[in-house]
Amino acid sequence: MADLSTSFCGLPVKNPVGITSCDFGGTAKLIERYSKAGIGWIIGKTVHKIDGVHRWPRPYFYSLRHFGNDMKDVWICSQMFHNMPYEKWLDEELPKCLKIAKEHDVLYIGSVSGIGPMAETWVPFILDLQERGVPIIELDTGGPHATFGAVDAHKDVGAPLALDPDTAYKVTKACVEVAKVPIIFKTTPQCVNAAALALAIQKAGGHAISGNNSFYGVWIDHEKAEFYGVPGSMGGLMGRPWQIFSLAKILETTATIPEMPFLGGGGVFTYDDVIRHIMGGCDLVGLCSSVYSRGIKVIPKIIEGVNEFMDKKGYKTIKDIPVITDKFMYLRDWKREGPYMQETTPVVPEFDAEKCNMCGICEDLCPYGAITVDKSADKPSFDRDICYGCGWCVGHCPQWAVRMIKADTGELIWDGRGTIADWVSDDEGY
Repeated sequence: MADLSTSFCGLPVKNPVGITSCDFGGTAKLIERYSKAGIGWIIGKTVHKIDGVHRWPRPYFYSLRHFGNDMKDVWICSQMFHNMPYEKWLDEELPKCLKIAKEHDVLYIGSVSGIGPMAETWVPFILDLQERGVPIIELDTGGPHATFGAVDAHKDVGAPLALDPDTAYKVTKACVEVAKVPIIFKTTPQCVNAAALALAIQKAGGHAISGNNSFYGVWIDHEKAEFYGVPGSMGGLMGRPWQIFSLAKILETTATIPEMPFLGGGGVFTYDDVIRHIMGGCDLVGLCSSVYSRGIKVIPKIIEGVNEFMDKKGYKTIKDIPVITDKFMYLRDWKREGPYMQETTPVVPEFDAEKCNMCGICEDLCPYGAITVDKSADKPSFDRDICYGCGWCVGHCPQWAVRMIKADTGELIWDGRGTIADWVSDDEGY
């Protein structure tokens, strides 16, 4: 069995799978519940001294499952920061949280939020938490709720903090200067230039970065002609498809400064989601919406899946899983035919008659109407004058019976796995 133990900012962690900041980390009772499921770490619910955000609308979780099966893991919520008075949490609940986490060998990560770049609203939290024994602290600057409609006093709370590198630098520097424990800066997917933000955090002395917080979202109940849940922009926890965007934002940082420890998450629902985050440069990988959407049993299932995958691949430790951030690039840097795309595609689909069951999916879904499924034939045909060589048929074939080849040589360009071949020669490429 593979060794899942790892480390983060010099702190030992029994496995890389944990829970990002949500109410699961808000009380000792909940920390115990999820620790028993096998997590290696947990981030506490964000503590603060901001008026209003501790009072959540009730109810505050709004699943979109009833709006179609494709929305079964999609939801929005109006839950905000910790609902417990700070002093009560600090003096009564935090000691219990730390005790429970230690008993279950779970790394407890504190989470705090101040207001804007004002050091005096952040530093007291750092001093309080480290004095009570919190081993590592996250600066929660990624909350989506304050993005719209905030009162002037709170206009710099949440996501606006993580949009500007200068602000991120000031907040990080102020906290690092007083901290005796590692400081994590939490990013938001709304940030346009995540790389610039990450470099500012590194320059300020930050020890690690976490990302991503949820995006903001809203829904309309068309039957009632009303907003669904609360009529405002809320946290949009968009299920597994959210991972596609979130992982891209993570890679903006991990490919820019791969040496910076990174705690990643966003749409992590399965064991392979964990693996791809590790390959994308994440040291720890967090769950949140998957646990809400599919229940606590998803945790041991994911951890078991990671273990089985590592055994299958022969990875003895987490460090054996390849990190591929050095291969990440701008799309404009990928060599392409040029100066214009050829009118007749040099890349075409090839159908395997032995695998194909003539289901007709490729014909139905071809964006250009180039594929024909004739039941009297043993495989589909295509019209090269219409085909664009897009590869859509490859990804949708349930039998893996289609691949893309170079028309003049038969060279394999893509079989639906991994990266497409770099087939453009130097004399014809741009």
